[in-house]
Amino acid sequence: MVDDAVGGKVTDARTLAIKGLNNTPPDDGITEASQYRANLVEGIAGFSAGFTTTLVSHPLDFMKLRMQLDKTSPSQWKAVKNIISHLLLTSTSADGKVHGLSVIKNVYRGVGPNLVGSTAAWALYFSFYREYKDLILKYTDSTFNDSNLNSAEYLLSAFGAGWTTSILTNPIWVIKTRMIATSRQAPGAYASIIDGIKQIYRYEGFVGYYKGLSPALLNVSQGALQFSIYDTFKHHFILRKGSPERKLTTFEYLYSSAISKITATMTLYPLQVIRSRLQVNNGLRTISARQLVYKIAKEEGLKGFYKGLLANIIRVVPATCITFTVYEETRASLTL
Repeated sequence: MVDDAVGGKVTDARTLAIKGLNNTPPDDGITEASQYRANLVEGIAGFSAGFTTTLVSHPLDFMKLRMQLDKTSPSQWKAVKNIISHLLLTSTSADGKVHGLSVIKNVYRGVGPNLVGSTAAWALYFSFYREYKDLILKYTDSTFNDSNLNSAEYLLSAFGAGWTTSILTNPIWVIKTRMIATSRQAPGAYASIIDGIKQIYRYEGFVGYYKGLSPALLNVSQGALQFSIYDTFKHHFILRKGSPERKLTTFEYLYSSAISKITATMTLYPLQVIRSRLQVNNGLRTISARQLVYKIAKEEGLKGFYKGLLANIIRVVPATCITFTVYEETRASLTL
């Protein structure tokens, strides 16, 4: 599916897992055990990638989300200034001093559900992406060779993986969004993931866990577009040399991951803003996605749909590189 880490050979994780240590494919084709092993490798690699990326990029995620929820700042730079001012204010003790530890704690508020959500989401996404591609290959290619998939088939596989993952992980994202959106001292702020689970169920019922699911499912198109572009670029680089075993260059790896993410993000970013605002609406006032779109357009104009885009672009490029590098390294080490 995705090539090995920078400088590694282009191989298929499922194929390596199926062949085993002696590199000999089983006589009866792809067995259930070998498929399970390959999917487990994908899941562990995705889990590792999500964990590492979240720890590194959470402060920028914090900034991006706060900017998305900002409704008063006339510009993104003004929003950044206001967020930093509020951060310093809430990190100041009674003696008027700003404590570094308090700043770190505030910036990393919500990192718990973010870690749970990201690790689970990436593990599930990569596993389901593998499953959906295998399902397509089952009916189109007896060799189970990813390079025989076209862009539309990559896109379809990514959509399936995204929808499945979104439905399973949406409750975690609701809690994460609300924790980041409020300071620790704010009335009704969630003290922990467990507290968030309890409060949502108490005041909103089961439906509260799925606030923002509709735009989240629509936003799957961003990940699907990214993976489709990513895999298409990768296989283009491979086929250009005419050898499935040729090594990728650092530039080719970074180019594929960065361009695919930037293109997908800029194309579909408004859906992230809509989802975030729907999730923060704590059941105090019901508003539909359509009503919210009209409200943002009327009160904030087109720029309202792109709040936080700058912070997100700055975050997504290095985060994407980290994600896929860790994923590739982990997967490669597990399939040796």
